[in-house]
Amino acid sequence: MNDSTLDLFCDHTDDKQHCVDTMRDTYWDAMNECVNRGRELDAISVFEEWVVDGKDPEDHDFEFIFIQDLTREVEEK
Repeated sequence: MNDSTLDLFCDHTDDKQHCVDTMRDTYWDAMNECVNRGRELDAISVFEEWVVDGKDPEDHDFEFIFIQDLTREVEEK
């Protein structure tokens, strides 16, 4: 089980493609779960979270941008 949503999408490695793959798979599973439960509008909402201008970002020339992981920052005393 994941401790947070961030843990779900990133396993704290430098493998950015793994993060993108996990995000894609998570959205795909959520969308299908919504359809299976008869929640078509929720499925559309999940789909729209993934697509960019109506296009699958992995099928086109889109770049995923990652910010520095601030969850592991230690506050200086």
